[in-house]
Amino acid sequence: MKLVKISTLFTILLITYFSLKTPDGHDLPTNDKVGHFLAYTILSIHLLLLSKTKRGNLLAFLFSIFYGLLMEFFQGFVPGREQSFYDFIANSLGTLIGLGIILLFKQNILTLLAK
Repeated sequence: MKLVKISTLFTILLITYFSLKTPDGHDLPTNDKVGHFLAYTILSIHLLLLSKTKRGNLLAFLFSIFYGLLMEFFQGFVPGREQSFYDFIANSLGTLIGLGIILLFKQNILTLLAK
């Protein structure tokens, strides 16, 4: 579980960095909604793996949603960035998919991590 804790912190730091950095013109010219979706899927999976109760699952899920909203809000203050409702939707959908993955496969993932 120590690896999950470290990778969760790393995931939060990466999302924060990429969400709040000023664009430098070298950013990938791809659909960033896929990146948002994947980042929040990974974040929610990490947080839900750390949870041991249904209440913990709810808090992890709500944290992921709130964190996505918070990052979109703060982007409005970063030069060259803007807030996007569609990015928030991509974040939230990623969180939902992460929840689904955990609901279906949490025990299998924990068994693999224990090896």
